[in-house]
Amino acid sequence: MLNELKNVLDKDFDYNNLVNSTLDIKKNSVLLINNDSETRLDELVLDAINKNVKNIITSKNCTLTNSKIVKVENYEKTFNELLVKLCKNFDKKNYFGITGTNGKTTTGYYLNQLIKNKSIFIGTTEEDLFKNITNEEHLTTPKLFNILKLLSKEENKDINDVVIEVSSHALDQERLKGIYFKVSGFTNLSQDHFDYHKNIDNYFASKLKMFTEDSSEKFVYVDSEWGNKLKYESKLPSFSIGYKSSNNLYIEKINIDKESFDLEFYLEGKKYEISVPLSGPLAHMNYLLALSMAYFSEQYKLSELLEASADIKNPLGRYEIFSIDTNDIIIDYAHTPESIKQSIAYVKGKYKNTTVIFGAGGNRDKDKRPLMGDAVNEADKIIITNDNPRDENEEDIAKDILEGVNLNKDVEVVLNRKEAIRKGIENLKNDSVLLILGKGHEKIQEFENNTIKFSDQQVVKEMIKEIQ
Repeated sequence: MLNELKNVLDKDFDYNNLVNSTLDIKKNSVLLINNDSETRLDELVLDAINKNVKNIITSKNCTLTNSKIVKVENYEKTFNELLVKLCKNFDKKNYFGITGTNGKTTTGYYLNQLIKNKSIFIGTTEEDLFKNITNEEHLTTPKLFNILKLLSKEENKDINDVVIEVSSHALDQERLKGIYFKVSGFTNLSQDHFDYHKNIDNYFASKLKMFTEDSSEKFVYVDSEWGNKLKYESKLPSFSIGYKSSNNLYIEKINIDKESFDLEFYLEGKKYEISVPLSGPLAHMNYLLALSMAYFSEQYKLSELLEASADIKNPLGRYEIFSIDTNDIIIDYAHTPESIKQSIAYVKGKYKNTTVIFGAGGNRDKDKRPLMGDAVNEADKIIITNDNPRDENEEDIAKDILEGVNLNKDVEVVLNRKEAIRKGIENLKNDSVLLILGKGHEKIQEFENNTIKFSDQQVVKEMIKEIQ
């Protein structure tokens, strides 16, 4: 197949010059590109020519003719052969994939810390990994080409274990086609991304694509309605985590404190006790999912995984705690009705008073906004603010959320997120908590005509400094 390309990819060809997006074209770049739409493919090829690309490898779908264009008979086969050239032995590495609605990032981040041995985590919070790899927008799950370009770097050549947070969009678009997961993990399922998937059944069907014989060797799941449906639908060997003695990992007892939890659990009939320095809604389930994925991969000793647990930390923007006097400010990425409800329920018994600040993204699933409003009804005070309003009217988004908030609640709308955070901090009483939800690790805020730098963490740090 590569014989077709011998004039383009000579024996001295530097595969670092191979790119998969017109955004990444530089001097001597060879673009590998295809699209099911002839019109769109021609647009991309023309854009590449105008950017003075060295060569373009594409399919017969392209209708343009130019000395720089090489059209191959079987583009997909050529693409796969070039991936091997780009990152030798990539198919020999251990891949771990985590999907679900909530907890993907956290579980993946935990798993990477547990296995430690020449591993890397690729997910929502890891956009800096790809700064020098591609100019494309960072996605929760980057496409396979960019992942392999990252792994091909000299500093990453010894990485053997790759933990990937896998989104429903990536699965639906077959963004990771070519990767075979040693173990996959499933966290949970609740309403999210219905602007894309339309309904829960389509959403679940996209997740299910990861749990086929072509994609994974086996999987671990949290015992729940959707977890059990996944077990029923998939033909793969599976392992469950839950509170029943029939679960592969059975939780007998748990004691949750503000910044840690103590666990007693049985794994394959043997009892273990451990204290883990983690906090946050379902942190213990995310931790046990990560632990089980590592264990059932049969690549690691449980004793080593338990030892590594003593130093485990939450990722940026996932139940991140800032203390001020006797109060805590917690920044969390919770942005679905289910995760918002869980965040509030988690802190309610630990503090005397709970204030929550949150918003909803513009140009996204509008139907979940009243459900988000309903999810905050257990808070003592509610401040609705901007998330990323994008092209939508900010007040309209707030009104959509308010539809779900009970009329008797202490609620106000402060659209300026910085001012909302300031108000939330000023209203803190003794032994109270302020939950700042929705943006987590994000460093920007998107509006209709501009994007600004904005970090919840930075704002909180500055305000605490002002007060102290």
